[in-house]
Amino acid sequence: MLEHTRMATITAAAFIGLSLCVGAKAQSVTLGQFQHPKSAKDLEINRIYLVGAAEALIAYNASAEQKLFCLPGLVPKLTFDEASDLVLHWARKTSGSVDLSLARALLFGLRAAHPCR
Repeated sequence: MLEHTRMATITAAAFIGLSLCVGAKAQSVTLGQFQHPKSAKDLEINRIYLVGAAEALIAYNASAEQKLFCLPGLVPKLTFDEASDLVLHWARKTSGSVDLSLARALLFGLRAAHPCR
């Protein structure tokens, strides 16, 4: 049963990632693109990408034996605004590379803000 749940989680994360690629022409969004969108369309793509990345990371983390981060609450969740704040705070604090993928920047921000004890 646990293996079935884990496979379902991985499948859901993959589906989210793949569906995001369709709208973004199969490109990864970088930290620089997120910080400085060129148009309203880019801003919306960034928003969708970040929400999908947050959901995928949370889903993966829930099934991982060794947790990458520990969000508070029984059901971990992260809004766009919270995810955006984490990414931007991490980027300011560490001078994160503008070429770093947004999903990795979010992971680093989550690990810094919500470490596991």
